[in-house]
Amino acid sequence: MTVLLVFGLFVVIATAHNITYLEVPQYGDPRRDGDLICHYVSEKGDPPLHSVKWYRDNNEIFRFTPGQQPPTRTFNTTAGSVSRGACNLNSCSISVVLPRRYNTRISFTCEVSTEGPRFAVVNQTKYLTVAVTLKEDPVITGASGNVQLGEDVLLNCSTKPAMPPANIVWYVDGRPEKTEPWMSDNTEVSSADDFGLRSSWRPLRVRVATARGFIAVRCEANQPTRPPYMRSSNATLVVARSPHLSMYTASGSSSADVAMVLATCICVHIFSKYSALSEV
Repeated sequence: MTVLLVFGLFVVIATAHNITYLEVPQYGDPRRDGDLICHYVSEKGDPPLHSVKWYRDNNEIFRFTPGQQPPTRTFNTTAGSVSRGACNLNSCSISVVLPRRYNTRISFTCEVSTEGPRFAVVNQTKYLTVAVTLKEDPVITGASGNVQLGEDVLLNCSTKPAMPPANIVWYVDGRPEKTEPWMSDNTEVSSADDFGLRSSWRPLRVRVATARGFIAVRCEANQPTRPPYMRSSNATLVVARSPHLSMYTASGSSSADVAMVLATCICVHIFSKYSALSEV
């Protein structure tokens, strides 16, 4: 990388390494260290690598200087500490201890400089949000079997423990669904576990008012992080065409059982009609 330095009427060309990629996770779980990696390369004619520095917000927390002994040095600050570091002439990786303050947003900067006399410097910055994001999609319960036209179906959507806790939104056939008056207008949240994590759940009552064969429901669990994190699940409620038939299909009866029920109904109907004619 070429850098132009202007001093009065003199233009000095200084070259620096290129940072090819900075690996900083978007979310970091405070129960474990965050792993960061800075990748860099030198171009033909670049001076040797002088140092690689890591900054947490505006505080230097780690330095790699290949020309010194020892080549690495950590700086413990009030912003946090580095638990591990391993660097070479092409990459520098560190592990940082994350705070237990959920939804905290931290900037990490990798700064690479080359040897003098110009000491050209390049840097890149990325952000990490302290959060325990959902590792699984939310679970929808109460949606098994067929449903009847005019029936009220009670569903529930729940999540595993996370932090910050998720807000749950229901969609019915693609439209946000309002809760019934007897239900809570907000997502229910459990008490915190030993790590401060909380589960979320939200019920929904669906009135089956369509005869098109099915109702599509969707549950979205949104964590209010920066940026927001979302996972979702879908389910389908099958609307039975025949109320009597659906009683057997929903209960798991076999096709032979259903056929026998239909045959019995037909025989009873014919016998009743014959008896009525005989009495005339």
